[in-house]
Amino acid sequence: MYGQLIEQAEKYLRSLYEQDNIAEQLMRKLAELMAAGEAADSACRALRLSRRTLQRRLRAEKTSFQQVLNEARAVLAINYLSDERLKSLEIAMLLGYSSISSFTTAFKSWYDIPPAEYRQKFLAQI
Repeated sequence: MYGQLIEQAEKYLRSLYEQDNIAEQLMRKLAELMAAGEAADSACRALRLSRRTLQRRLRAEKTSFQQVLNEARAVLAINYLSDERLKSLEIAMLLGYSSISSFTTAFKSWYDIPPAEYRQKFLAQI
């Protein structure tokens, strides 16, 4: 089951490269920036858009920067948790959280399970 979730997450990220709306472009850029350890705030600069223009275009697509950021974090969290070399604090920091508790709260809101429990179940599947 957890292997399927990871496959779906990877498939979802790949599908984002094929679409052309601003939310998908932002999602791709956020994933790249967070994976490189850069702050999500630099996404506007990377997309060559002002913050206001990005907000306006996202609103036209009925979404927001925070929604797109949360989606990117949710997908990346699953991928990072599958790597047993990464500690929870490292994952939290890679995703832009200042503490493990913030990351845990967010993860539970996305998947209804704490990240440590997800990791245990995922690693038991392998």
